[in-house]
Amino acid sequence: MRNISALEENEIARLEMIRAYTCLFGFILGILGIFFNILSYKTANFLGKYNSSIVFIKMLAVWDCLAVTQDGIVNLGGKYFGVIVTKFAVVCKAYHFHSWGSSCAANFHLVALVIDRFIAIKFPVWYRLKCKPQYAYITSFIIVILSYMVTSLTMYFYSIQNGSCVMTEDEVLFELYLNFFSYVIYSGLPFILIFVFNFYFIYYLSSMRKLKSNSERDFQNHCLALMLTTVSISFLTFTLSCSVMHIWFFNSRKVTHKDLVMADLLEVGLEVPAIFNSSLNFIFFYLSGKGYRIAAAKMLSTLLFK
Repeated sequence: MRNISALEENEIARLEMIRAYTCLFGFILGILGIFFNILSYKTANFLGKYNSSIVFIKMLAVWDCLAVTQDGIVNLGGKYFGVIVTKFAVVCKAYHFHSWGSSCAANFHLVALVIDRFIAIKFPVWYRLKCKPQYAYITSFIIVILSYMVTSLTMYFYSIQNGSCVMTEDEVLFELYLNFFSYVIYSGLPFILIFVFNFYFIYYLSSMRKLKSNSERDFQNHCLALMLTTVSISFLTFTLSCSVMHIWFFNSRKVTHKDLVMADLLEVGLEVPAIFNSSLNFIFFYLSGKGYRIAAAKMLSTLLFK
């Protein structure tokens, strides 16, 4: 029994160490995510003619930045450094409300950008006449309002218990709500829309390669389509991995002390794919789009040598 107990203690210690390093990794990734999203926001101003796509790229950077600040800096950074920011019930409720709301808004800004590019490529005349930047800002505002409306129920479930911000209300009802929100609205709907439109972008890119057009509009469309295809694939990958970890977490045993430590590690690990998803758009844009690399170079030269 002593050997079993010692092995369990070693295993628990190892899991707690992995949890600590995961929190530290998420915190560092969150800092990098803020930096990359600022670069993405700045670079959008140099992408050419100011249109609705540029507005959505900028708004995506803003909400991704808020999401990584919440999940990487406040959540995982707070857990690693032992800084508890949710000591009061109102802060606890606002924390979860904003965490889900900002991530949902970021996901649907990516969806809006994908649909915007589809319209620009498929219906260019209608796009030039109807899809103005001011309408994109209105769309962005509606996305934010609806995202926070959908996530407002999280404030009902969370409160302070024994000094910790935890779920205090009906666990069964919470799991039903979370499953609906997480798998249908937060992940499922964006996943399906981006997956479907991605097929069109791939078809468009293959046809453009055959045509070899040199017009500025075709170059911008080709650049943005390639950027969105790359970012969409990363979104689909990270969203799918996050959903799998969600299922694993909610179906894991939470009986022994080791089970609770493992569940805590899974809960921390759930944040990492989401932080990746909100941190690396600038990198993917830069690697996949020649026009974006040119715009980034102009942006950096302007910042450094103005």
